[in-house]
Amino acid sequence: MTGRDASRRDASRRGAILTVTPNTALDTVLFVEGFAFGETVRAQGVATGMGGKGAVTSWVLGQLGTPSVATGFAAGETGRRMEAMLRAAGVETDFLWVGGETRTNYVVARVADGSQGTVTASGLVPAPEDPARLRGHVEALLPEAAVLLCGGSLPAGMPVDWYAPLIARARDLGIPTLLDVSDQFLEPNVAARPTIITPNSAEASRLLGRPIATVAQAARGAEELARRGIAAVLITLGEHGAVAATDEGLYHVPPVPVRVVNTAGAGDAFNGGVIQARLDGACWAEALRWAGAVATAALLTPGTGEIHPEDVQALYPRVTVQRL
Repeated sequence: MTGRDASRRDASRRGAILTVTPNTALDTVLFVEGFAFGETVRAQGVATGMGGKGAVTSWVLGQLGTPSVATGFAAGETGRRMEAMLRAAGVETDFLWVGGETRTNYVVARVADGSQGTVTASGLVPAPEDPARLRGHVEALLPEAAVLLCGGSLPAGMPVDWYAPLIARARDLGIPTLLDVSDQFLEPNVAARPTIITPNSAEASRLLGRPIATVAQAARGAEELARRGIAAVLITLGEHGAVAATDEGLYHVPPVPVRVVNTAGAGDAFNGGVIQARLDGACWAEALRWAGAVATAALLTPGTGEIHPEDVQALYPRVTVQRL
């Protein structure tokens, strides 16, 4: 194939892509020359992007012309802005509204090389009954879903394995699942055996109890995680690209050299590309190639999860997938 039509999608044929983001957010990206405490730092630019892993993936898919349904918790004026951004991209939203305020994350990006750090804060304040209410809401949406994506952290008060029953229910219904979480939420939900997991190197290291930094280490780690009953393990390695252990083989996707503007959201874009291509019937090598192009396109823009379809199409021929 010489490219993919990112706008031609048949939602009725394959059902909805359902993304679940209990801890929604917006990102404010500040572009600076440098940062030091005790000094006044003048930003050279500011951009707004989507935050919260599942919502970012829905936003990416919307920009590429693929419909999805985004659910989770939302709150306050920030939540209204987040929802409006998703809807403007063609995403169907079905959030449950709770107390507090949808978070604002602050991403500080160095102009010279794209290096960055992120400051997050708590925002949403679900009531004690809200976790069960959201679970019931998602379960009601599941029968119409083609894929379930569970993404991101959980607000205070939610059990760390909150995603696990949803993954089990989706499996009972024959619906593939993608899990993308970190920190204390990682192991309890991976134990539910989602279809696809997409840890970065630090998260894979945590799961395996040993360093995962090189392509060789990631390859061995991905195969080990796959033996735990996970159909596809995709480990992202930043400047080393990504490694995937699938039922069609073990693959490495080298990075495409580009001038990085903002790395935030590239992993979520990778998730979106994988889902998009697999639902279109692509083999794993092709899906990884397309996902690599989508993720690289996310690096070129200032807003987290911002994608230009023409960038994806231009990058696609430059992405290679190597069998290991």
